[in-house]
Order: sequence, then C-alpha cells, then structure tokens
Amino acid sequence: MTGFFGEPSKPISIDMKKTSYLLLMIPLILLSSSCSYMVKNEKHRVYSRSEYGVDKFVVVGGYNVHYVEVGEGEPVFLITGAFSTYRHWNRMIPYLSRHYKLYCIDYLGVGDSDKPRSGFDYTIEEQADLMAKMIEALQLPKVHILGVSYGGAIALNLAARYPERVDKIVSIEGNGINGNRHQKISYGPMRDFLRLPIFGEIPIGLIRSGLADGFVTKAVMGKAWKDLNETEKGEVKRIVSQGNRTASRISWLHICRTLKTSRDFTEEAKRISIPILYLYGGNSDYYQMAKGNAEFLKAHLTDVKIVRFDDGIHDLELQKPEDVATLVLEFLSQNGTNGRNASNSDKRF
Repeated sequence: MTGFFGEPSKPISIDMKKTSYLLLMIPLILLSSSCSYMVKNEKHRVYSRSEYGVDKFVVVGGYNVHYVEVGEGEPVFLITGAFSTYRHWNRMIPYLSRHYKLYCIDYLGVGDSDKPRSGFDYTIEEQADLMAKMIEALQLPKVHILGVSYGGAIALNLAARYPERVDKIVSIEGNGINGNRHQKISYGPMRDFLRLPIFGEIPIGLIRSGLADGFVTKAVMGKAWKDLNETEKGEVKRIVSQGNRTASRISWLHICRTLKTSRDFTEEAKRISIPILYLYGGNSDYYQMAKGNAEFLKAHLTDVKIVRFDDGIHDLELQKPEDVATLVLEFLSQNGTNGRNASNSDKRF
C-alpha cells in the first residue's frame, strides 16, 4: 500500500490504538479531577493562600466556612456570585480594606468551605441563615453586607429577615425578589449535565482542570473583555481560574436551581428599613432582571439608592473595581438615610 508521491504508507494500527487510549483516558482524567474536591474541610485546608489578608475558618451549624480577613475598621461581609470564590473581590480589596475590616467569604458550596452533598439545598435563605449565625459566631454586633448576584440576593434576604444583624446593604444585581417575575437567569444546559451522577462530573472536571479557563473568563466578562488591558485580563483570568479549581458538581447543581428552590421573600423585602445601595449594568446579560429589581426597590422602599452603569456588566466588581469601591465607601460613610428623593431617581455612570 502506498501513500502520496508513491511512498510506502506507514501502518496506522499503533497510532489508532494510542488515539483510542487517549480518548478513553481524557474523560477518566476529567472525572478523577472533578471528584477531588473537599466535601468536608475539617482540617481547614486552603487550595491556595490568599493574595490579601489571612485565611480563616469558622464552624457554623456544623459546617466549616472559609473566609479571608483583611483591613481594619467596621466589619463588612463580602459575598460573591454563583459558583465564585472570595477571589472575585480581589480587585476591590485594596480600596475597601483601607477603611473597613473585610470578611471575604466562600459561602457554603464554593472555594475552601464545605460542599455538603445532602442536608443543605443552597437556597438563598439557607445561605442567609448561615451568614447570620456566622455574624453571631464571630461576636460581631452588626455588619455591612456587600454581595453580587447570588451573594446580592443573600444580602437582601439578610436585610429582610435579620435586620438586627445588618447595618447597610450593597447589592450588585442581587436577585430573588419581586416574586421572581424578572428572574431570567438560566443555567439550562449546564444544569442538565450536572444532574447526571457520572457524566455530570466530566464538565466539572474540565472546569477544574484549567482547560476551560479562557472560555469561562471571557463568558464572565462578556462585552467588557475587549476593554481590559493585558494586565487586567491576566488578573481577571487568574481570579476566575483559581476559583474554578474547587468546583463541585452537587453544590453547583443546587445553585443552578436556587431561584426555583428558594423561598420567595418579596413581601418581607417590602418592609426593609436598612439603607440599600443597588448597582446594576446596562450591558449585563441579566439587565431586565436587575432593572426589574431596581424598580421594585424604588417602589417599595424609602431608604434605597440605585446606580446604573451604562456600560456595566453583571460582575461589576471585576469590571469596575475602583468605581464600585468609590460608591461603596461613599455610601457606607453616610450618616442617616438616603431619603425618598434619592430612591426615586437612578444615578447613572
């Protein structure tokens, strides 16, 4: 048998065997990678040491919760969005830690915190309950809460159900209110994969392996990616990729379902008296959801300030850390309330 130019062709049986072997091994490697996360972190291990502050743990309700403590001053809890670790605050920490003591939290199910496979459904109210117990365990009288997306919903839930534990709230595109009518966040394809006991581990293994870091980072940043310089791109990719290393199928699956499984706290939210700063982006993939929630807050609360970034994305803490930090510091330093006039008009950037 000859190949091109009349040269004898080489046997392909060995190469085919190697290829078949590699194709078989890749899913097994990804599967093995996905199964290596810690369900119970009783030894308080960390995947990698924090770039800022000190890694700490607190045991709350029998669960090990990891957080990074940095700065001095009044306490501020920082809660990230779905599937994200505390590192999503890394770009804002240098600005905020000069004025406040920050508790940058890996909520249950991400990072170095426990990832229970049963007995915890990762609903907004369960996470809020855990945060309230964490405030008590750390012997803090009251804290400010800064949350984004899923974390922003947890912050609003805390304001509605634990007003005695919270001083002020900053919610970046927090969801879960307004009867979920505007909640258009959908993880359909990913949720369908994660639902599968064995095959669902393969995409998690892919994420944990680092092979999808570039794709995931660009998806998170959306339209803002092209506006970042190379240094900023590298910083954001590092934040996302380190968070991906501790991904968990079970917790991610439950977080995908949270808008359906969480209890509607719309009526309780109407009675919030704690000052709220709500931020959202004009270029966010969840713009209608965020706009609907902003309108709900303006209609029902007297002590709320709404700010829209016209070119902003969903994760404003990654896109505009300095601008967001400036607004947060200004808001937290204010005495008294924002007033009805402030709540009836958006501020735009």
